[in-house]
Amino acid sequence: MKQLLLIFFLLSCYLLFSDQLPVTVDLNRFLDDSSQTIFDFNYQLPYNELKFKKTDSGFVAELKVEYSILFDKEIVSQGDFTNKLIFPNQEMTRSGKLFRDKISVTLPSSVYTMHISFTDIYSLANSTWLEELTILKKDSFLSDLEFSSYVVADTTSYLDKFHRNDELFFINCNHIYTKGEVDSLYLYYELGNVQFPVGKLTQKISILKDDDTLRIIMSEINCRGTKKTQLQKIDISDLKEGYHNIIIEVKDPISNAINITEDYFSIKKKNISNYRLFVDLEDEIILLKYFLLSTKTKIWKELTGEGKLKFIDRFWEVNDTDTSTKKNEFYQLTKERILYCNEHFSHFEDGWHTDRGRIFIKYGKPDDIVYGNTDIKTKYAQKKYEIWKYRVHNNYTFLFLDFQTNKNYKLIYSDNDPYESSSPQLESYLGKDFDMGLLD
Repeated sequence: MKQLLLIFFLLSCYLLFSDQLPVTVDLNRFLDDSSQTIFDFNYQLPYNELKFKKTDSGFVAELKVEYSILFDKEIVSQGDFTNKLIFPNQEMTRSGKLFRDKISVTLPSSVYTMHISFTDIYSLANSTWLEELTILKKDSFLSDLEFSSYVVADTTSYLDKFHRNDELFFINCNHIYTKGEVDSLYLYYELGNVQFPVGKLTQKISILKDDDTLRIIMSEINCRGTKKTQLQKIDISDLKEGYHNIIIEVKDPISNAINITEDYFSIKKKNISNYRLFVDLEDEIILLKYFLLSTKTKIWKELTGEGKLKFIDRFWEVNDTDTSTKKNEFYQLTKERILYCNEHFSHFEDGWHTDRGRIFIKYGKPDDIVYGNTDIKTKYAQKKYEIWKYRVHNNYTFLFLDFQTNKNYKLIYSDNDPYESSSPQLESYLGKDFDMGLLD
């Protein structure tokens, strides 16, 4: 069993780094009231691994799922359905968050095989999953283990298939937890076929690494009825990185019957941020505010240092223009634009901090620049101006004025950019005779 679980773990890792659609499948078995085995095939994949198309309804992706149950190599049952994902904006499509779903079937014997195929309708990327199915013994009183990173109290019918008791149990199919990000794991399992109406079972939970026992948790379970559900929260904050076995042993002290189930989980090293452009974190958020609405950045002050790093990483990952490559093209382009701004617009302050720097970082080199001087009849002394026009990919116009004649141009006019605004004193700065046609 341990070797089989390791194979599944390695297969999951293989899928993550191959050209196949990286779907991770986790099989768990439970007994129904007739002592038949329920097979739950949970699967997950990141949103950013699917191809989304822009439609009138929003950004849409479709994952087609086809499954076949075989008996002696003959198909005895099959089905298919399509998971349709719709998001109102593109941000979520680039997210590494997971889409989850499951298939459940009930079978009476162990001579079946399950074959599942997953296909991204728009990219045609696909993957398959194949496994012989072994039923639980009818006198077993311990199911398989379902893993989660977090659960949420929920008594509604929302995502009903993922409810465990009154909890919304978000299944972690690959059993991988990131050091420093998750302090606890959650386990769901069931005890059934209890042979007495009222009694106690003794339970022993062991966590091992490299065959060394790291922790043992002992408890007693009060049993009433034929089925007892268990939701265990286990602290993993002090465990080291690597592969761990978890063994649950339940004993009936009256009959001395013992059931054992074994599974695994892995703790991985937290990825160190590769998206730092500045020494000071506060400079990072100033840059991000060039691209984000204030509603997106208002939580910055409430974040811890680690939370701020996650916020930065999340921004660059979501805006990566080509997730099929290891390099983040958007991050690299922004970095190059910052260097350009510091070289060409730095006067008493770094160029990326200036108004011209902000616009250049967001939109790059203008398609056209008009240089000139304000009218001598203005309320203020004659000053130089620059008009930047973007016409190829969008229709933006910006006018910058050198107020202090020190080349630190300030933005006083913006057209079509919802993030920027024009000065109410525009006419006073430019003069009544200024040719507004220059802004067309």
